[in-house]
Amino acid sequence: MRKFLLALLGVALIFLVGQKTGFLNYFKTDSRTLKNTQPTNTSFVEISEEPNRPIIGIHYRMIDKQTAIQNELVEGAYVTQVIKGSPAEKSNLQEEDIITEINGQTVSGLDEQSLYNLIIALKPGAQINLKVWRNKEIKIIYVII
Repeated sequence: MRKFLLALLGVALIFLVGQKTGFLNYFKTDSRTLKNTQPTNTSFVEISEEPNRPIIGIHYRMIDKQTAIQNELVEGAYVTQVIKGSPAEKSNLQEEDIITEINGQTVSGLDEQSLYNLIIALKPGAQINLKVWRNKEIKIIYVII
């Protein structure tokens, strides 16, 4: 019984010292503690009215040659969403459009970055022409990025 009381006293003493020194905070699993101590791979960027890089303002999926043939479409970047207030919306680019060319350069394949790489190489404020497939017709749309 004496050993049990000594062990209990020892645990209580460790608890009190740990609480005073903040050592026990190391073992907490409080979500606030985790949020502040866990490293993150994401950086937060404030979106401003005038971005410092060129954007069109769309979300898209690439359509490869095989998918295009199977669905009677063309190869390119299929627009899934047009961001409100974006250059794309102002230029009347629409959801379900398929961008096939940017300034005469073909947009094709499965590489999601191909359209992005063509845009990011340009300067903000530049005017580009998009060759767009809409309702089985080719249209040329001018966008100021």
